[in-house]
Amino acid sequence: MDNSNPSVVFETQRLWVGHWHSKLARPALRIYGDPEVTQWIGGQTESCVAGMERRIAGLVQRNQRLPQFWGSWPAFLKQTNQLVGAMLMKPLPDGEGDFTEEIEVGWHLAQSHWGNGYATEGGQKMLELGFTIQNLQQIYAVTGLENQKSQSVACRLGMKLQGRTDKYYGQTVDLFKITLDEWSAMRGE
Repeated sequence: MDNSNPSVVFETQRLWVGHWHSKLARPALRIYGDPEVTQWIGGQTESCVAGMERRIAGLVQRNQRLPQFWGSWPAFLKQTNQLVGAMLMKPLPDGEGDFTEEIEVGWHLAQSHWGNGYATEGGQKMLELGFTIQNLQQIYAVTGLENQKSQSVACRLGMKLQGRTDKYYGQTVDLFKITLDEWSAMRGE
């Protein structure tokens, strides 16, 4: 991890993950203005740069209230600095939007970057941070019921399907979980 650059939250082999700011509104609109993407993340599709700026301001505000390595952050290709999506690790919200005790990892990618392994790569790093830095005992992921791409990512991360639940986000989702022991066994520890 590049600790010398305060704008970097974490890095993977091909990605660097940083902090949201208003200048990212236009490129982020290519992600959050695409109904093919937003159908899987609550369905709130942005229609203009001003709406995206407000969304980013909300993310910045929420991130400031969370501990280090918890939040939602923009993800960029190291080679080009192009915004490809977002990575998140934060408490799961209940149906009212209040944070629960369960910590989730997640990923939002521009459709043009689906299928390149970026979600899995970012997810692996977030699991590492969650288990080694945050000392978590288990980490969750939630997916839309028909979101086979994200379900496949969760499985590649070693997460196991726990079933369907309506406990989070005010909707029915598939819940995945991995424990510290399962993650350590996957790594041969």
